[in-house]
Amino acid sequence: MPTRTDFLLRLTPQELAGVVALTAGVSGVNEAEVSQEDAVVAAIEFALTRLIDDYEVPDPVARSQVQTARNDLRAGWVRGNCSL
Repeated sequence: MPTRTDFLLRLTPQELAGVVALTAGVSGVNEAEVSQEDAVVAAIEFALTRLIDDYEVPDPVARSQVQTARNDLRAGWVRGNCSL
């Protein structure tokens, strides 16, 4: 059973506008409304994938952490196919 943890994030007005735009974009790509939370999680998955595929994370421990986090995120994907 998935567990949830509340996470307080303080954003500037510009950063919040970015989350709103991200949500609109992911909703458009997904062809269905997604929540801001779902859109941010999709962006995290995308960022982890980019770190793995497009960059050489120099620290082997950090590289392993990125790979494990991305794999774990995908394995327990509770948000449907809301990904980028």
